[in-house]
Amino acid sequence: MKIPEYVTVAEVRRVCKELKLRDWTAMKGTKVLPKEAKTILSVVNTQKMKVPLEEFRRGLEVELEHGTMYKDVNVTNNHPLLTGMIVLAHLKEMMDYYERLEVAELEGDLLKAVVAKNPEKIRNYIKRLFDAKVILSKTESGQL
Repeated sequence: MKIPEYVTVAEVRRVCKELKLRDWTAMKGTKVLPKEAKTILSVVNTQKMKVPLEEFRRGLEVELEHGTMYKDVNVTNNHPLLTGMIVLAHLKEMMDYYERLEVAELEGDLLKAVVAKNPEKIRNYIKRLFDAKVILSKTESGQL
């Protein structure tokens, strides 16, 4: 079965133009500007949830993996509002969602490095994992 393109490039371009954003279909990476994040958050945050802008921006960069980053699993075509809604849904679950995700992904990367017996990568991932856990611990202690 051929999977259809549910969100067209033309639609993403239309939305980007209407929101006065650069063309997200032409993005080469996942870098989201604070101004773009602010615009998107102002549209998708209809319930006026308290969302730190930097956390939302970081979430947009993570969730762009559902777009053109991986052609075979492209769901959103980098649609800024759909990507923003994905971020907001995760932040509704827990505001520290992306800190927890960072720890989980680094743990997986560390395991791959151990299996590959790559000492340089192991050291790198241990350091990054330690730093990510410190950030998560600070976030958690701020919630108590």
